[in-house]
Amino acid sequence: MRNLNGLLFGVLAMLLLSACAGLGQESLLIPEETEIELGAEYHLQILEEMPELVGDPAIKAYVNGMGQYIASITDRANLTWHFTVLDAEEINAFAVPGGYLYVTVGLLRAASSGAEIAGVIAHEIGHVTARHGVQSMETYVFAEGISDLLGDEDLGPLVAGAIQAGAGLTFSQDQELEADSLGVGYAIDAGYNPWGIVHFFETLQELEGTPRGGEDDVLSFLDDLGELFSTHPPTDERIANVKVLIAKEGVAESDGSLAWETDTDLVTIQLLLPEPVARIE
Repeated sequence: MRNLNGLLFGVLAMLLLSACAGLGQESLLIPEETEIELGAEYHLQILEEMPELVGDPAIKAYVNGMGQYIASITDRANLTWHFTVLDAEEINAFAVPGGYLYVTVGLLRAASSGAEIAGVIAHEIGHVTARHGVQSMETYVFAEGISDLLGDEDLGPLVAGAIQAGAGLTFSQDQELEADSLGVGYAIDAGYNPWGIVHFFETLQELEGTPRGGEDDVLSFLDDLGELFSTHPPTDERIANVKVLIAKEGVAESDGSLAWETDTDLVTIQLLLPEPVARIE
């Protein structure tokens, strides 16, 4: 039986969530301190399933340096941001509450420029700054009737269940569009050409149309793309929306004032990546 404090927390949380409806990214149910604690627990459990890349430190430095700079120009620069390269060949990137962001080796291998990587990272940072993961967690705990678990000292069981349900990891179409908008702005503010994310989305579309073998091409493609990144794939409509966002910023694809590469070209980093391991069909 849960203690009285836990029950009271659950009742208070329900009242707070109702009071905060329509307040955008603000939340009194899951304050920033709790969000950071949740993120740290997510991080531990994610690394149990998807290990961090152990390789040339220049790979991690490339992603971390790019991510830290972009995060530093957002309205949540106060967070301690963490950027992790996962040793996985699926093409994937995702973020969890509290400033934890993940990029796979497969994504680094699939991209064609630093601006593409920057665009993906900026998009994922947008999910964190808009607190989409927090909103997803709030929805999950109320749907499951377990909001009182947010008051527990050990958040492990709560996060384990949330991961299984995709809470804090996958987002609605509207949230993806908001992250696209934020990501375009962050990329530009950081000095990267925002057309990089368009190029990357188009690359994913090309991969989607390429048979990967196996009994089911669709499932095989999702294996390559990564389930989390494929929940709202780069459709023609979504790419068109991003182009409109960029046009509103007045940025041409040929804009020489915005970078396609960092001081270290992406190809230099790609040469340091481990050889891909063939998947057994």
